[in-house]
Amino acid sequence: MSKFTDNINAYMSAKKIKNNFISLKTGLDSSKLSRILNGKQPATELEISLISNALGHDATYFLKDDIIIPTTDDYIGTVALCYAGNPTASQKDTFDKLVALAENVEYIMSAKTDFYGAIGV
Repeated sequence: MSKFTDNINAYMSAKKIKNNFISLKTGLDSSKLSRILNGKQPATELEISLISNALGHDATYFLKDDIIIPTTDDYIGTVALCYAGNPTASQKDTFDKLVALAENVEYIMSAKTDFYGAIGV
């Protein structure tokens, strides 16, 4: 495999990013993306750029000999704050629903797979 695919795979593994996410973000066919990430098909310059940008970096980051991949442990003790003014009851309710959705996204996605499997799609 190339340095690019080695670094991409290491980054995605460390960040627990799925191929499906990259496919959706880049518009690349999932089977083509899989071939690229498995080293079975070389990536074009455009594909390298699309994949890199989908992961929040430019291509040069993933072409380096040694990349530093921040882990969640690197963020322990940090605090993120934002000020949204005084939210209305409706805004707070919407926020609470979004948090619940985010906390259960894995369950929701597996339910979708189970549903499509049950109807034979």
